[in-house]
Amino acid sequence: MFRKYGKTVIAALFAFLTAIQALVSDGHVTQQEGVQIAIAAVTAVSVYFVPMFGYPAAKTIVAVILAALNVLTTAIVGGLDAGDFTGILIAGLTAIGVASAPARSVPRPADGLSAGTADL
Repeated sequence: MFRKYGKTVIAALFAFLTAIQALVSDGHVTQQEGVQIAIAAVTAVSVYFVPMFGYPAAKTIVAVILAALNVLTTAIVGGLDAGDFTGILIAGLTAIGVASAPARSVPRPADGLSAGTADL
């Protein structure tokens, strides 16, 4: 299962860690942290649905873009403080984890790729 859905599992795990970190850091979830959690959840869902587009590096590109958006949200909305660096670290690890995790995608038949093509 991990060989096929590894990227999605990693993205979902880090979305969960983002939510836990937001709650544990100060005992409640602020609006900024809520946006970070939403971005992390969208990352996991996007990484799952990306094989439908048939581009080999699409999962990694989506994860990197959304991780960067999560970091920007932290820096712009609330400014950076000591507690934010854990969230930034989790966002960075999400992108790295998705990039390094395995996944086997079945591309659309119209794109000319063979079934089971590895997805970066």
